[in-house]
Amino acid sequence: MSPEQPTHEVLAALDASAAAGAVLDTAVRVGRLTDSTVVAVHVRSDPAVPVDVVASLAEERGIALRVLDGDPGPTLIEALRGPEAIAAVIGGSARSVRPGPGACRVSRTILEQSDGPVVVVPPDTGPHQEIRRLLLPLEGSEASSRAVLDQLVPLVATDIELEVLHVFTPATVPPMLDQPTYDLDTLGKAFLSRHCPGASRIEFRGGGVVDQVTRLSVDHHADLIVLTWSQSPSPRHAQVVRGVLAASSLPVLLLPVLAVAPVDPAPAPAAAPASGTITLVHR
Repeated sequence: MSPEQPTHEVLAALDASAAAGAVLDTAVRVGRLTDSTVVAVHVRSDPAVPVDVVASLAEERGIALRVLDGDPGPTLIEALRGPEAIAAVIGGSARSVRPGPGACRVSRTILEQSDGPVVVVPPDTGPHQEIRRLLLPLEGSEASSRAVLDQLVPLVATDIELEVLHVFTPATVPPMLDQPTYDLDTLGKAFLSRHCPGASRIEFRGGGVVDQVTRLSVDHHADLIVLTWSQSPSPRHAQVVRGVLAASSLPVLLLPVLAVAPVDPAPAPAAAPASGTITLVHR
């Protein structure tokens, strides 16, 4: 893919809220991360409503604006399913994945129905540098690991550091750690061999998942948090996503866990990104 003429698009979903500028700025960084053109998309339910605010924001950043008419949620989903769209950037918070009348309807529609990656920009996000360090909490399931290999790895087109985090809760601490001949290094190699082939080290921590994700993202100066999720807003399925969105001021990249066919237990090598290098680091 030529750096001068990217063939893919990152769509920044804009409304006239105060968060629109942060959404656009984050989309620009995601565009550079993925070597993609950034397009601002604004959907108006009434064609007579002026688009001066979003048009001015896009023009200030030299970003093309695409104005669509219709119901915002379904219209944006249709745009995201276009052949050139590879990711969406939206404004949001924990309310985006909260069931009930207090949720943001448009954000929820995008998160629950998008077939591809969506970056959620918290309302209090501040200015950040280029996206160079990604924090990836991995739970260790086949479906979530496949989402990373199938969606994240091909998406990245620049050199990054991908910090993998696995949090042990009281219910998930492996009993073999009580054995004197079995240590975290051995467990880490086995974990990454199965869930992130090609990596050699991983960060293990104990405690609450949301708390550890938030702490590590600050301690290691992460630029983006990557989470997989089932696209179900029910309290049982969305606890970590809601918790991280509520606690972190960093943008969060959500990868939908799509249905996957059973795979051979023997780990397969991870697919390499189109360009750039992903380096998994351990602190």
